[in-house]
Amino acid sequence: MRQGDFEVGRVVLAKAGRDKGKAFIIIRRLDDEYVLIADGERRTIDKPKKKKIKHLKAAPALAQELRNMLRSGGRVLDADIRRSLKSLGYEN
Repeated sequence: MRQGDFEVGRVVLAKAGRDKGKAFIIIRRLDDEYVLIADGERRTIDKPKKKKIKHLKAAPALAQELRNMLRSGGRVLDADIRRSLKSLGYEN
């Protein structure tokens, strides 16, 4: 996948670090190199993980409902993130 595929709402898998192999959702794009990710459990929406894009693998899944809420500035809960990951088949 291209670097442009790392958009808000995209499901990603950690390729490196302590979270290796776990699924997250991108909640914010900081720049061309970094994103903020959350899984709703260990990494909450209030304390997301700053991660380099090169340490992530983009999954084909896109949490469309979360993406729309994040882009419109709506309130997103950790339960929403967990529910989205579970419904897309990603369980940590």
